[in-house]
Order: sequence, then C-alpha cells, then structure tokens
Amino acid sequence: DVEDEETTGEVSKNPNLSTLYMRQVVSKAIDISLAKELKNLLFGSSLCCFPEEWKIQSFTFNNIPQLKYGIVQKKGGPCGVLAAVQACVLQQLIFADSNRNKDTRCLQPSEVHRTKCLAMAIADILWRAGGSDKAIVALPSGRQQFTPVGKYKADGILETLILHSATRYEDLIVFLQQNIHQFEIGPCGCILLTVSVILSRSINLVRNDFDVLTNRLIGSHGYCTQELVNLLLTGKAVSNVFNNVIELDSGNGNITILKGITSRSDIGLLSLFEHYDVCQVGCYLKTPKYPLWLVCSESHFSVLFCLEKDLVDDWKTERRFDLYYYDGLANQEEEIRLTVDTTQMCTEDKENDLTPPLEHCIRTKWQGAVIDWNGTEPIL
Repeated sequence: DVEDEETTGEVSKNPNLSTLYMRQVVSKAIDISLAKELKNLLFGSSLCCFPEEWKIQSFTFNNIPQLKYGIVQKKGGPCGVLAAVQACVLQQLIFADSNRNKDTRCLQPSEVHRTKCLAMAIADILWRAGGSDKAIVALPSGRQQFTPVGKYKADGILETLILHSATRYEDLIVFLQQNIHQFEIGPCGCILLTVSVILSRSINLVRNDFDVLTNRLIGSHGYCTQELVNLLLTGKAVSNVFNNVIELDSGNGNITILKGITSRSDIGLLSLFEHYDVCQVGCYLKTPKYPLWLVCSESHFSVLFCLEKDLVDDWKTERRFDLYYYDGLANQEEEIRLTVDTTQMCTEDKENDLTPPLEHCIRTKWQGAVIDWNGTEPIL
C-alpha cells in the first residue's frame, strides 16, 4: 500500500481521520519457532507454561467508587506488569491534558474514560518498546495456528495468537481501541500485553538488553523479573535500576558490562532493596518525568503517585505533599493518602521492624521525611 506522503502528514495531525483511510495494520499468525523463542525468553525453557495466576489476569478495573482508577489483581505473580500498566493509566488519567494542578475528581473516571486511558497506556508501552516506529499487538484467534510438536508444551494461549503490526502511532491507537476488551475483560490480557511488548521490542533486542543472555522475564513463583518491569517502563529490558552502564573489571583483562536505565523515565521506581543497601536506584527512575512510581517491596509491585506535576520539577513542592498509594492485590477498599513532610526529620531505626516497608521505600527518595497516614491503618 503506497499512500501519498502529504495525505499521511495530514492524517497524523488528526488521528480521527485515520479511520477514513485504509489502516496499515499487517496481521500474521504465530509459528512454532517464534512460540519456542518466546517461551525460552519468558521462562528459560520451551517446555514451561504460563502459571494459572497469569492465565486468569486481565486489566479489569475496580468498582469501589474511590478506587475506580485502580486495576484489580486476582492472585500473586504478574504484579510487575499490572503495576506498570496501572502507572501508565494514571499518567493518562491525571496528566494527559496540560492543566497542571489536579484535584481528586480525575481519580473518579467514567467507565468509558478509564477504558480509553487503558488503550492509550498500552499504546504508549508498546510504541516505546518498538523504538517509536512500530508496535506489535498479539491477540488470540480462538484456534491453534500451528501443531505443537517436539520440545514445546502447549498452553492454549501462545498457539492461538495472531500478531498485528502497526507502523504508525495513530493506527496503533485505533486498533487498540477496537480490541481493548481483549486486554480489559480478557481472560488473559496480562499475557497478551507481555507477549506484545516483547515482540514490539523484538526477541533479539530484549536478549541483548540483558546483562546475562540466559536471564528470563518471568522468574520463580511466576513473579516478573526486573527486566520485564524495565521493558514495560522504559522500552528496554535492562537488568538494573541504576543510571547508564557500569563496567566492572572481572580480572584477566575481562570487562563485565552491567546495563542500567539510559534516560529519564516517564514513570519511576522506588525499591525496598535500596533501603537494605542491596541496590541503588538511579535518578532516571527516582525522579521520573511524572510523579508516578512503582514500589518494589518484598517481591511485590504496587504504585505511589502524586496529583502535582511540579513534584518532580520544582523542589519547593517537595516540602510537603500528598502521595496516593494503590495496591491491586491487597483488597484495598479505601483511598490511601499519605502526607510527606520533608521539613521535619524523622529518626528512622533501620532495625525497627514496625516501620511500614512503604515508608522505607519513600525515604529512599525523601530521606528522613515524616510520613502521616492520615487516619489509615499503616500497612506492615
């Protein structure tokens, strides 16, 4: 399909027009060799399958009035994917228009609006992984596209996939809006997004992102590895959370290269591992472009966010501010709003087990801040 270049220019300025043109989404069925490569990348073996908690997980929203923005997690495991998508949905809900100061009304979207924000969030994740010039959306067809043979264990999902490629952002948006129910209602939306983001980046590039070629994206107990979380947040499946690249002399003239985050991320990360001096989160993740952070605490991921964009741009806002906390797994029933005061110093006892892990995570960025749970029972 060759389009007149001028027409293409006009279309991209006005995405609503793109439905009038023939959308250039190219579709092809998955084959066994690609399915094997995907399984090796995900699990380290083509004989492994997605755990049950992944198979039943989609991006279904919460129906509690105060938490309508929240995605519900059914069981432990894919929390890294869910938290990353949750943060991207919040980016759309809170910061999509340029109006800087928000009130909590943006956290009570209509069902239509939150579904639209989910489609935009997934589009951004895939487009970023595709280097901003392509994306692949994997959708189930309901029937096998190849016969599983040899060293390949069927799981009823990968074998049915059709891969839809878009090379224009507008086409991707339209295609996702038309198929968003596959991700929102599912049943396996979480798997579809994971496969889509890998293929958008490409299996070779994902493997080259790793520090160690044999790394995988889903670790023990079905948990997301840091590589998968980084792929969703930054478009690259690097293994570390520090800035840039570290070269280590491993003796005999050998250099070990450890890859980190190469530019300021839209969405950040705070980690309990940093509180325990196991890792160091670089400023590209600690001070993201939007005041939205994944919180990594005891192998679980959840989300912290602020309604004030200035929090990451203007130090004066950091004197005293509110952070909202959302955990899709913890049967949260009410809004959790923490007030962080950096003008006072809290004397923190590193050995004290009664300090909520969430406070430890927050203080990796705002050292010694006093944190008020505003009447909510602190989460231990």
